[in-house]
Amino acid sequence: MASTRPNNSVNPTVRPAAPRVTLNVRPKEDALMTTVYEMQNTPSVGEYIRILTDFGERVTDKHRSLFRVHYQAPDRTATSKQLAAWAGIAGGWAVVNSMYGKLGHALCDELAITPELRPDDRYRWWSVWSRGWTTPGGFVWQMLPKVAEVLEQLKWVSHSPGFTTPDEVLDGFPLIEGSVSRIVVNAYERNPEARRQCIAVHGTSCCICGFNFGAVYGPEAEGYIHVHHVRRISEVGAKYVVDPTNDLRPVCPNCHAVLHLARRDRSIGEVRQLLAQAESA
Repeated sequence: MASTRPNNSVNPTVRPAAPRVTLNVRPKEDALMTTVYEMQNTPSVGEYIRILTDFGERVTDKHRSLFRVHYQAPDRTATSKQLAAWAGIAGGWAVVNSMYGKLGHALCDELAITPELRPDDRYRWWSVWSRGWTTPGGFVWQMLPKVAEVLEQLKWVSHSPGFTTPDEVLDGFPLIEGSVSRIVVNAYERNPEARRQCIAVHGTSCCICGFNFGAVYGPEAEGYIHVHHVRRISEVGAKYVVDPTNDLRPVCPNCHAVLHLARRDRSIGEVRQLLAQAESA
């Protein structure tokens, strides 16, 4: 995913790179430990816009298509293989890696900055556009909020306040045209061990409205519930440790939808208040 440009080829006068950010999910369980790579000295929104505009035809239709499907992805997070398939880019993940890397390298050259170093002393030029971490399904990129804002201001994408439920279209993601906002189902919500520990403490009834699938639909639906992480993975810092008891809560799909409606990321208390107001009206 990174350029092959060696460290010693960089002008020594440029701003030094920031150290890598480590996200320790649960130190006692290696399966839940993730290293998140994120550029600390990202350009401003204005700098992104100025340089991408100045690049002119250097930013091709394929680049715009790549940005668009990444922007549309669930939580704006995807592997390079997925992005290649959704954008219809021949050559697959390797071409996507090269496109993001070369364009990021060019933007950094214009600003005389460098992103953080990889463990092998090579620069992560893709980190100009995304933060990244390894998952069982491959290495994923999550588009930086600044970059999403830049794409909106450049009108390369159109923002829609709509949403789908958390379990819909997370793998194939066939929707490419237009824009769709999706509920965040992050690594903690989908981690079986974290989910098990949350349910063991809080049960399988929605902590907001009290809905229980087993009580309403019978034994076949017993135990089904969404698990909501009260802090988004994109908002936690280095050395964050998730506590399934305190950081995760069981919620029904309807309440989960309202929690993330239009990317507002409401608190559980706020949704409870909305429900109470509606019931008293």
